[in-house]
Amino acid sequence: MGRPALQEEEKRVVQVNIRLTEAENKKVNSFAEASGISPANWIRQKAFTGRFPMVKLSPLNAAVYRELHMIGINLNQAVKQLHAGKLSPAYLNILTMLLKTLQDVLKALMQ
Repeated sequence: MGRPALQEEEKRVVQVNIRLTEAENKKVNSFAEASGISPANWIRQKAFTGRFPMVKLSPLNAAVYRELHMIGINLNQAVKQLHAGKLSPAYLNILTMLLKTLQDVLKALMQ
């Protein structure tokens, strides 16, 4: 199925050209890439809303976040086993430190 046809008033027919320095161009491109949109759409959204488009999590950070989330699930299961008496209490300090480290890494990724 193809893309739906735009109404005549929705078509973008006017072209506006601007000149940027190399530094400005790099900045716009990096902002657009972080937002997951084209530089033209990033500039359009910034110009008409006055706000920066929302930055999305990069695919790498999203993959790291998912992996850390799965590690956290495993740690929580181990702590549950420990509290149920199925694991030696010697693991308590290790698991507690790992959970704290995991939480710190997740906070750093989200900022």
